[in-house]
Amino acid sequence: MRIIGIIAEYNPFHNGHAYQIKKIRSLTQADFVIAAMSGNFVQRGEPALIDKYARTEMALSCGADLVIELPALWATASAELFASAGVALMRKCGCVDTLCFGAETDNLSLLKEVASLLVSEPEDYKEVLSSCLKKGMSYPAARSQAVCSYLKEANPQIPADELACLLNEPNNILAIEYLKAIQAQNAAITPYLIQRTGDSYHEAALNSSLSSATAIRKELLSNGWNDITTLNSYLPEAAYSILKKYLNLYPPVSANDFSALLSYLLLQQSEAQLAFCGDSNEAIAHRIKNLQKQFHSFEQFCQLLKTKDMTYTRISRIFTHLLLQITSEDYRLGKSLDYIPYLRILGFRKDASRLLTILSNYADVPMISKSANAASMLSSDAARLFDLDVFAGELYENILSVKTGQDARSEFVRNIVRV
Repeated sequence: MRIIGIIAEYNPFHNGHAYQIKKIRSLTQADFVIAAMSGNFVQRGEPALIDKYARTEMALSCGADLVIELPALWATASAELFASAGVALMRKCGCVDTLCFGAETDNLSLLKEVASLLVSEPEDYKEVLSSCLKKGMSYPAARSQAVCSYLKEANPQIPADELACLLNEPNNILAIEYLKAIQAQNAAITPYLIQRTGDSYHEAALNSSLSSATAIRKELLSNGWNDITTLNSYLPEAAYSILKKYLNLYPPVSANDFSALLSYLLLQQSEAQLAFCGDSNEAIAHRIKNLQKQFHSFEQFCQLLKTKDMTYTRISRIFTHLLLQITSEDYRLGKSLDYIPYLRILGFRKDASRLLTILSNYADVPMISKSANAASMLSSDAARLFDLDVFAGELYENILSVKTGQDARSEFVRNIVRV
């Protein structure tokens, strides 16, 4: 039996995601596909456009057999921690033998070579990295230059332009992080690479049937959601139908919907408290406090704060951690629990219910299908991580309630999705 794992956000589910699942099924003859999916907040440090239950229904209707929530702690973390937790989740399932992921390149061996270098960090590499950082380069730029310098010397046959491109494309970077995590965790999981087709990850215009999630989100947020017929060509039919039904009831959520709450929290927090928040540090906290009077909105303030050394995405993640009450101590706790102390089931296909039986026989950690049962199933430390998931869901629902005038739906009464 072959069970494939995919780590995703599906924000929202589009033709490219459907292509990946269909392709991996045909190439591997997979019996089942398990998706580890971010909940109501995503890795860029933003709320998901639509809630996790609608996105779960999309995934299940378009090829996935089971959707498990990637805990909020890791779903909103750096690429390295996001990938580490995703791999750990697949490992904790106990039955996933292959991890499928996309990248801009099709050169898996080169990705593995880079991943091995970043895991081992030989002295020559560290010296170049340190030198680049001392010159004032951002960490991603310094790392990219150090990797290129080391590998060019070790393997002159590698084309310089291919190396440079490798560390400048977001899906390549995430693919490397998955490979690092598999190696670091000694996971008995085989990586399976599918080269991305269609528009690039950051492409903001709807150009092809395989347009990016970025372009789809921009279209929805800028041109309204009452009429989404322009998106019909970019989503599978089932996903389009689910999105349309959802948007008839609820508007999409954006980072700026949290502006008032964020402004209040920034006023409330001291500089020391901000430095303790999630992905923050003293320098970032100091800059936030210095520019606090210029806060107008979530997104505007991220743009104002970003520098060569502090990316927009990192600042956005810090603000999301503040909203979700995630601290640096939570990351230490999560790592001490080997990232994933439970499997939160969001939904499954009825015709793949046998997969739940397999999972219950092989999973290394408790499976949670009802939030109300979590307290009796988890240790106090694991319960802290689960409480963060619940709070993230409740906060998202609260924002929807404010936007629509409808009562918020509690995480404790939501049912898992069955398709």
